[in-house]
Amino acid sequence: MAPDEQDLVFTLEDANALRRSIGDSVRAVRRSETTPEGQIEALGFLARDGAHSIAALARLRRVRHQSMRVTVADLEAQGLVERAPDPADARGVLVSLTPAGLAVVAESRTRRAGRVLAAAEAALTPEERAVLAKTAPVLEKLTAALLAEDVADAQG
Repeated sequence: MAPDEQDLVFTLEDANALRRSIGDSVRAVRRSETTPEGQIEALGFLARDGAHSIAALARLRRVRHQSMRVTVADLEAQGLVERAPDPADARGVLVSLTPAGLAVVAESRTRRAGRVLAAAEAALTPEERAVLAKTAPVLEKLTAALLAEDVADAQG
């Protein structure tokens, strides 16, 4: 195989290295977070997807309903989320972000993005930063494929 063809091969070892480095990067960025991880993840789901029931948030975070109930109560006590009746279920409630909750999410995202930018500027060459700049759309496509695979597995 010619050297340039070798550069086009993506192996299981490459996939493992990518998985590991993404996980390490995510954990490193999260270390700057001042809000507990469970709370910031719940806030993030609400910011991205809108109102959810406590049960739906628990499924998304892969925690017990009781654990999510405690998280939501903590967030509600801080004024970051509010509960409202679920129009589709008279007994249910939906949790949504308050303006203060939306501000916490925005501040957290800006802080984390700033850490990534500062680290990239400190550790990477201009060429490496250019490669990194093109990586997000590729990772988004990869994530969509992984999620589609999860849906297919759940249906089949």
